[in-house]
Parts: sequence; C-alpha cells; structure tokens
Amino acid sequence: MSSRNGFQATDLALIAVFAALVAVLAVIPPMFMVGAVPFALQMVAVMLAPMVLGSIRGGCAVSLYILVGALGLPVFSGGSSGIGVLVGPTGGYLWGWLIGAFVAGAVATSVLRRRPRKSMLPVWLFVVALVDLVCVYLGGIFGLMGFAKLSLNAALAANLVLFGLDVVKGILACLIATAVLTAFPRLMP
Repeated sequence: MSSRNGFQATDLALIAVFAALVAVLAVIPPMFMVGAVPFALQMVAVMLAPMVLGSIRGGCAVSLYILVGALGLPVFSGGSSGIGVLVGPTGGYLWGWLIGAFVAGAVATSVLRRRPRKSMLPVWLFVVALVDLVCVYLGGIFGLMGFAKLSLNAALAANLVLFGLDVVKGILACLIATAVLTAFPRLMP
C-alpha cells in the first residue's frame, strides 16, 4: 500500500476479498445461539483481516462488509441486513468488529514491521487476536446493555460462554494468518 498515492489495485482487491470472506462466513448458519447473539464462523475472518492486511486495509475490509450490510445486502448473520442490525441486540459486536479491525490491525502492523522470527509469528498473531477480541467483546457488551437493555452482569454472562470459543477461533485465525504471511511475505502490512 502506497501512502502517497492511496490504495493500489491490489489493496482494493484484498479489501474486497476479505469483506466477501466475512460475508460468506456470515451466511453459514450459526453453530448455536446464546440469547440473541449468533455464534457463527465469520469471527475467524473478522480476526484474520487485520492480521493479514494490517490496520488500514483490514479496517477497510470490515468497514466495507458493514456498509454493504447496512445498505441492504443480506450479508449479516442469518441473512439479515439494514441499519436496524447496527442498532439491534448484536449491533455492538459489529461496531466492535470495526474498532477491533483498526486497533488490532495497528498492533499487527507494528509487530509485522519488526519481522518477528518465524517461530514467534503465531504467538504475536495470537496477541493481535486477543486485542481484536477485547474490542469486539467490549462493543458487544455495550451493545447488549444499550440496544437490548441488559444489565452489565447479564451482558457479561451472555458473553462468557462465547469468549472461550472465540479464543479457539482466534487460534485458527492465527494459524491461517501464519500460513498466508509465510507463503506471501509481501502481503505483510
């Protein structure tokens, strides 16, 4: 990505591909529901985008996904769409994804520019996944409190069940990102 000239064609293609990956994984039916929150595979793609693309491109990929869904394409979990999803019970998670993509992407960019040893790359990417998860879960908790009118304790309890499973998804995203960045080192932000 050239900061002087904006995005190159490759950057735009990567942003679109990762936004599409999130959308594709969103339409796969959730494994299960915890209250109003669907537990779907798209979280792997949401964590993968900032790991592989960094802050700006990863954040733009998640932004594109949210924009397309808000404009009416049925790309949100369960085939839903529209602005109402952004202010519904799961809306806080979408806002957390957006914030997490930029924040975790900034951590990924900082780590990857230091060119960590190959053996340490998965460890550093797991740190990136944890940063992303913290952003997502903070958004989700505040969303459940604000949009679904849950108490802090109820929102925390609803998320407690999911967090451990999302850590497993974070490990999967780390393994995928390690393979991608090892195979395509020029992709590093």
